Amino acid sequence: MPESSPSYHRAFPLSAPQLEAAAGGHTYRQAVRYAQSAHVTDQLRIGAALTARFHGTRGIYSTRLDVSDRSFQFECNCPLGGSRDPCKHVIALGLAWLEHPETFQDLDVTLARLAHMSKSDVLTLIRQAAQSLPELIRLLNRRRRE
Repeated sequence: MPESSPSYHRAFPLSAPQLEAAAGGHTYRQAVRYAQSAHVTDQLRIGAALTARFHGTRGIYSTRLDVSDRSFQFECNCPLGGSRDPCKHVIALGLAWLEHPETFQDLDVTLARLAHMSKSDVLTLIRQAAQSLPELIRLLNRRRRE
């Protein structure tokens, strides 16, 4: 069971009919099954965007759905992700949010929590994160050079 994150209630302008209209019947039906499966992981809300990873038949796909405009923008690196129409992963991401928003980590909540922590505690968290995610060190070093 995914660990739920504390959240505050911010509107997210997305609906199932909107997703169904964007996808079409066949893709939408596939997405409904996918959204209710264990294939979706690492669910994150970043402002007006949702991201997740999907464990598909040909690999792990990174998916993003952004509703900051009145229409939504999307991307997915699955074989069908370059299409003009959203793939089942994009629609499943939106449906997963609508059905279980509590399973999404919220970056804004996390950043607010970090802002109130001591520098020492933040550095300890970075040390722990770097042990699990070595690519974090490259990212931090790159940001320092910019």
